[in-house]
Formats: sequence, C-alpha cells, structure tokens
Amino acid sequence: MKQGNRFITKPHGKLTILLAIILIFLLLLLSFPILGNFLIAEDEPQKADIIIVLMGSGPDRMLGAADLYEMGYSDKIVMVRNLVRGYDLVVSQGVDIPHDTDIAKDVAVQLGVSEGDIKILSGDALSTQDEALAVREYLRNEVEVDSLIIVTSKYHSGRAEKIFVKAMKSLDRDVEVISCPTKYDDFNVSQWWKDREDLKRGVLEYLKLINFYTMEQFGM
Repeated sequence: MKQGNRFITKPHGKLTILLAIILIFLLLLLSFPILGNFLIAEDEPQKADIIIVLMGSGPDRMLGAADLYEMGYSDKIVMVRNLVRGYDLVVSQGVDIPHDTDIAKDVAVQLGVSEGDIKILSGDALSTQDEALAVREYLRNEVEVDSLIIVTSKYHSGRAEKIFVKAMKSLDRDVEVISCPTKYDDFNVSQWWKDREDLKRGVLEYLKLINFYTMEQFGM
C-alpha cells in the first residue's frame, strides 16, 4: 500500500518474506552435504596395472597410494613432475633442494614401496589436465597398461576421474580408470562448509568443474 511517497508493507507481507528467507536457508543447509558428496568419486579398489598419484596435496595422497601398493592392488606407482615456480632458478644458484615429486617418492620409499616400482614422468604439470595428458602420452608406449588407479584428495577425486576418463578416450584401447581417493584426506564431506579451508577447497573445486565442462574437456 502506498501512502504519500512511502510504501507500507502489510504485516502478512513481511511474514511471507521471512518465511521465504527461512525456507531458502533450510534448502541450502540441506543441499550442502549433497554438494560435498557430489565432488567425490570413490570406486571399490581392484587390481590395476599402475597407481597414479596426483600432486598438490602433500604426503596424504602418497599414504593412500602406499596402502594400495602394500595390499597388492598394483606393483607400480607413477607421478607426473609438477611445476614448482622458482625451483629451477634456485637450483641454478647451487641450492640443493628436493622437488615435490622427490619428496613424495621419498615418502613412498620410507612407507615400504620399492624405489624401482616408482616412476616420475616429466611434464612440469600445472594442472590435473596436464597430469592426465602426460600419463596418456606415457601409456601410448606402455601398451600393456589397460587399467589405472587414481589417488588424490577426496574433494578433488570426482573432477580428476572425469579428466582422466576423457584423456584416456583418445588412446587406441580402452583404459579403465579407478578412483580411490586417500582416506588420509581431512576434507569433511558432510560439513565442509563449516570449515574455512574445506569451504575454500569446495568452492574452488566447483569453479574448476564448471571450467572443465564448459572449456577444458574440449581441448583434450
């Protein structure tokens, strides 16, 4: 109702707005756990030719890979060397500093993985897509490999599986992609929005998923 130049909201109108806000809040609250689960792809572990450990999260991923290796799901672990900005410059100055992949390899060896069963692919990867493409090129010559296990963080596993499945499709054979995210990841799936770090991971992962669906997959 308008009175002069002022709008007066009727009491029942205010109540409707309040109820709508509460309903939207409740719907969002109920959807958050679903959104967390949507990020995750977790398959039942099974025998595979190689285990691919994706870089970017630290020792927790290698801990998961070492478990799978120890349980006999595969006898080979593969990583793609990631790009560490400034690393080559520091090394060129005579500084002896281990690379991320060297640290991950050392972790694996100390966990009981035979050094001869670990392979690091060159690539200076900047993204999961770079890692997937490097693995695909490696498999062009490793024709006996037709199955692989991906080990990464839980929040990253769904997108990683999609990227690897897409990348492997251009090979001249079918390669089964099995997603086994590490159990040592501390991402809280059911309450990820309550923790600042988990919230940042989740939101960023959804933005990257949008990029994959709208752009990235078409360049693979």
